[in-house]
Amino acid sequence: MILSYIIIGIFFFLLLQGFFSLSEIAFVSASSLRLQKRKEKDKKAYILEQILSNPERFLSTILIGSNISIVISATLLTYLLIKIGIKNSNIWVTAIFTPLVVIFAEIIPKNIGRYYQEDIAVKIANSFKILETVLYPLVIGAEKVTFFFSKIFLKRKERESFPFLAKEEIKALIEEAEKEGGLEKGEKEAIEEIFDFTQKKVKDICVPLKKICGIEIRTPPEKIKEKIKRFKFTRLPVFSQNRIVGYLNIFDLFYRKEVNLKEIIRPISFVGASQKLYEVFNLLKSKKESIAAVVKGKKILGIVTLEDIMREILISISK
Repeated sequence: MILSYIIIGIFFFLLLQGFFSLSEIAFVSASSLRLQKRKEKDKKAYILEQILSNPERFLSTILIGSNISIVISATLLTYLLIKIGIKNSNIWVTAIFTPLVVIFAEIIPKNIGRYYQEDIAVKIANSFKILETVLYPLVIGAEKVTFFFSKIFLKRKERESFPFLAKEEIKALIEEAEKEGGLEKGEKEAIEEIFDFTQKKVKDICVPLKKICGIEIRTPPEKIKEKIKRFKFTRLPVFSQNRIVGYLNIFDLFYRKEVNLKEIIRPISFVGASQKLYEVFNLLKSKKESIAAVVKGKKILGIVTLEDIMREILISISK
């Protein structure tokens, strides 16, 4: 009779581990956009949304629940093998238990969770919430310990919230709004253009190095003035042995009788080629600068100006 209970216990905790594996993939894969729509018809979606609102909590619950299930089921199997007189029970536990865990508690549940995503996530949300409540004392303890070490090693000061809407989901939301009549075609296109602007990188619009009209730091003032009159630029990057060391504002040059270029060049900001346009725009505005050198590693790719970025914004809006 006792052996029957032990066997039932082994399979129960094996299934429980499978439930946690299923929950992990289903919750992470669930589309927040479809979940928002589902809330209108299914009240269980509210429970799922509540779980997903605290990713640290549900991940801690899954890890703790899964590990407890593994330990208990492995312990019960070891006890069962000893009871029925099998020697070297530890070896047999490894041989029997490992394939069972990998197949029935990991691979199959995770494939189900990945395939059905929010459909199954909504169905299991209530059961998961109950388990989360049962494991709460252990979960909250683990959270506090994790947060303590995160604060030390990662210099993390407070809990951060993470957006669940991906780029594709935002675009899908725009499409849905247009279909339901919430957006006119022109409004949709304007939103998409602005959204695409936020994804553009500096390297997409920067002036390449070979097309830059710049000056060498040793260039005499007379030749600089000639170059300014010919090309009619108000700012010129200043080079020293193929390195950009700053830029010259022409007003600093014309309002001085005696000119030493090294004294009047202004410092220039360096931005990464993969930085987003809006990030560079905010950087230049905060520093009250109007030009930046674009680099990739130690290599200079070109320059970008505030006017270039503003022009890109206007193009996006006018489209």
